Amino acid sequence: MSGEFSKKDNVNKKSAYLWGAIIGVLATVAAMLVFSAVLLFLNIDRAYAAPFATISVAIGCFCAGRHTAKKIGDKGYLIGLIIGAVVFVVITALSLIMGNSLSLNTLFHFIIMMLASIVGGIMGVNRNKHKKYI
Repeated sequence: MSGEFSKKDNVNKKSAYLWGAIIGVLATVAAMLVFSAVLLFLNIDRAYAAPFATISVAIGCFCAGRHTAKKIGDKGYLIGLIIGAVVFVVITALSLIMGNSLSLNTLFHFIIMMLASIVGGIMGVNRNKHKKYI
């Protein structure tokens, strides 16, 4: 049975992708809340809201890619690419529902999200390979 996927493995991968996407969206929302509080309490200009939003989606995609790749344990770049695309679709759909429109900034966010999730996926797969023992 080497090289073949059983139904249980396939279900585990699907649930890993689902939980990865949920974690990615929640991490994005959490980062946005933190940055919103920073903007509010430190009385920072609203011009910094867009860079903070970009950093927030990067953090969310990194977390999603790392978590999913850690669960699956193989091909971190591909897992990161897939989970980044899923998180991008979810966040863009939520943004469109809230009345925003697609723009050039959406493309920039797509690129940032893909890169962050790929890096997270690679780091998630390689998490234990460089452990140092005393």
